[in-house]
Amino acid sequence: MRLETFRGPDYATAFAFANSELGDDAILVWSRNIRYGTGTGVEVACTTSDLLSQFRSRVSPGTPRFSAGTRRSDGRPFILALVGPTGAGKTTTAAKLAVHPDAFGGLKVGFLSLDTYRAGAVEQLQSYADVAGLDFELAYDSRDLAGALTRLAKCDVILVDTPGRGPKSNGAAWRAMLNRLDPDETHFVVPATMRTDLLLAARSDYTSMGASHAIITKVDEVPLDSMVAVFAAEVGMPVRWVTDGQDVPTDLREAGPTLIGALGTCPAMAAA
Repeated sequence: MRLETFRGPDYATAFAFANSELGDDAILVWSRNIRYGTGTGVEVACTTSDLLSQFRSRVSPGTPRFSAGTRRSDGRPFILALVGPTGAGKTTTAAKLAVHPDAFGGLKVGFLSLDTYRAGAVEQLQSYADVAGLDFELAYDSRDLAGALTRLAKCDVILVDTPGRGPKSNGAAWRAMLNRLDPDETHFVVPATMRTDLLLAARSDYTSMGASHAIITKVDEVPLDSMVAVFAAEVGMPVRWVTDGQDVPTDLREAGPTLIGALGTCPAMAAA
């Protein structure tokens, strides 16, 4: 979603600049007080109604529709992989997705970990699996994948956890395994606190690895709800879920109501 910022000595002037640039359908996303000249002023960030409609569609992609026992054409379960930078919360997010009733409720979910790099990563996911009574497999290299998939064959969904390393780091082994798995969906897990320049660079890298969706984590650490919506717009990918804490599974939300509601925290947006 394209956002343009405009400044003026007061809200009416700043928004008039927005109308002049974007047209009469300019919509406010957020505003803030700033220093302006020798006094105070207002900065507004605006978009258009068409771009807002695109944003709403992007953050409401819907949950994959399939039932227990559904298989791909090659006979394998639905495979969803989580990728992203270190500290984004991939492992905890995998656990939330596995047991939250609004994610894959009623389906048999299993874990496959490719993260043999981070200390404690395997133990963390194994502990989640043990508590929830879910199948868990670990693959060190591509030779382990066939056996792991065979042992997970009775699952309806396989959630794949990957190392928290950038695609440009020395991670050829797990990237090769991910390519071989050929996930149905690969979700770029990214914290809402990430700087925009780092976000854009990471998004480019992980998109080249096949990332098809995004999951935004740590939205509870952002001071303003509208800032989370702006961040989601900058992510520029379909977002099905967001997370807002460490509790498993409760701190997982559908992205649409959360992010569209965040836009509604601005008075002019709520009236649109």
